[in-house]
Amino acid sequence: MERDSEEPEDSAGLVARPVAADWLTLRREADHRARERTAPIVDRISEWLTSQQNGDEPALVIDLGSGTGSNQAWLAPRLAAPHEWVLVDHDASLLNVSTELPDEHAVPTTRVVGTVDRLPELIGSRAPVLVTCAALLDLLSEQEAALIAETIASKGAAALLSLTVTGEVSLAPQDPFDAAITSAFDAHQRREDLLGPDGAEAFARMLRAAGAQVEMIATDWDLDSANTKFVERYLSDRAQAAVEQDPSMREDAAEWLRRRSGQLRAGDLTVRVGHLDIACVPGSAPTA
Repeated sequence: MERDSEEPEDSAGLVARPVAADWLTLRREADHRARERTAPIVDRISEWLTSQQNGDEPALVIDLGSGTGSNQAWLAPRLAAPHEWVLVDHDASLLNVSTELPDEHAVPTTRVVGTVDRLPELIGSRAPVLVTCAALLDLLSEQEAALIAETIASKGAAALLSLTVTGEVSLAPQDPFDAAITSAFDAHQRREDLLGPDGAEAFARMLRAAGAQVEMIATDWDLDSANTKFVERYLSDRAQAAVEQDPSMREDAAEWLRRRSGQLRAGDLTVRVGHLDIACVPGSAPTA
């Protein structure tokens, strides 16, 4: 069951950076494949939600930066406990094209146009709650991340915060210009005081400082010529961001992209992109 979106609000100052819908579509298969490594923790979260439910009221799942609904599409069918979703995104156009779940996995869903500062209000006094997101933490400022971490801990919520980039990118074969691209790209990710590739580790520290129990799971992308269209877009966007950060490398970046695209089409290129999932299951033993 789908519920209408709320009207857009002034989102200045909190996660209002645009993300292209076609990019979210291209990355969905790689994201879902990588997330299978978290399946055992999802089972534990589901058990916790069931154990904490009071009467017939469903658990509440709040998906921050929900985009086109990829996170819900992967996670909702894997939660055995009765639950309902709130999809939150600053971009109404993404919410409007978000994927509807097939009938056998359909859950009550509300779409909210807003930013991460809505989280305390959306939780209110509800319990149990699962706070989730995918590919969001690297786009946050320290202030935004701290608000989410403090809310999760203070509300005693479970959390599954998925697919945060770590900055670890490995392309084989190596190329002499890889290091320059990586340095400029990572600096671009940290622009305007965003957490960028430090996001996962920084957020885990915030959660622990707030008293939450934290687990971290590697959910890397492993890509090759079987994913040609997606990898080409990834490499192109990576080069473009590097040039935005350092315009002097424009010609070298274009040559790098040509070399890498040729290797990809020839079936000679593999790409690993580091990601981390962060999970909190209240009452579980903390891990490193």
